[in-house]
Amino acid sequence: MLTDSSLSQAHVGYAIGRSLGGAVLRNKIRRQLREILSTRESALQPGWYLIGVQPHAAKRTFAQLGEAMDSLLAKAATT
Repeated sequence: MLTDSSLSQAHVGYAIGRSLGGAVLRNKIRRQLREILSTRESALQPGWYLIGVQPHAAKRTFAQLGEAMDSLLAKAATT
């Protein structure tokens, strides 16, 4: 995370490697993460975010991904 007060909103990028799976699976995970973050926009300060995804994320449910994102956002807020 790199906060930037000159921005009006958060800009998020996703690093999802091929080790996660095929393009269909990677895009599914990306869409799920976008949906999760869209409901948590108020928790994001304006700035630049890069979300890295590990291969075991493919085995998680939507709810589990949401819990992991909440944990990640809580850690980011304390730094």
